[in-house]
Amino acid sequence: CYTIGCITMKARNKTLLHYDAILFDVDGTLIDSDPYWVRSQETLVRSCGGEWSDALADALQGAAFPETVRLLRGAGVDWDGDAIVRHLSDEVLCMEKERLPWIEGVRDVLSGLAAAHVPAVLVTGSPREIVENVMAQAPKGAFVGYVCGNDDVTPKPDPAPYWRAASMVGLPADASGAGQCLVFEDSKPGLTAARASGATVVAVTGHARVDMSDSGLCDEAIVDYRGLTIADLAGWM
Repeated sequence: CYTIGCITMKARNKTLLHYDAILFDVDGTLIDSDPYWVRSQETLVRSCGGEWSDALADALQGAAFPETVRLLRGAGVDWDGDAIVRHLSDEVLCMEKERLPWIEGVRDVLSGLAAAHVPAVLVTGSPREIVENVMAQAPKGAFVGYVCGNDDVTPKPDPAPYWRAASMVGLPADASGAGQCLVFEDSKPGLTAARASGATVVAVTGHARVDMSDSGLCDEAIVDYRGLTIADLAGWM
């Protein structure tokens, strides 16, 4: 056997010998979907006669659906919360089925993780149908599972989604388990959740509306995934 950082591998078949895992947020971290969400949110607000602003767009980045509903209703969308969520989700899913905007270099990283049998989990507040579309278009074997907005778990910025993800790869569902994981995030709510979970945290800044690299919520920061190797990831863990 040999060890890269704390990823211990069997040299013959690259089988992971312990349960360290890589956990990925989706929107803004794995795919550059923020423009899709902003487009659908702005269109909805304006169609209801509300007022759209850059400040509102910034506040909506990474927000869980309950907060999204609160903000949009405050901006003039007089719809039931479930109707807002359904409308936005349908709009974004339609755009993502037409074109899924992967962050630069991330597909190579995912393929490398799959080839090395390093378990990766998606951790997002997006609804199940959006997450499953990402799973279907990802490199084969990239993810062992996901935590999504439809799951019965307190949303980010609470650490609970990351603890749930840790449990999916056989780790304790608490800070001791997440502490054996590496998390990629982009937004303030997501980074707050990841930091509170006990994980090592990498901020992905290239497509974030607000650069969080100096927020104190991350251990490392990258613009995108180009040139990133398994050895780089192991060195951060």
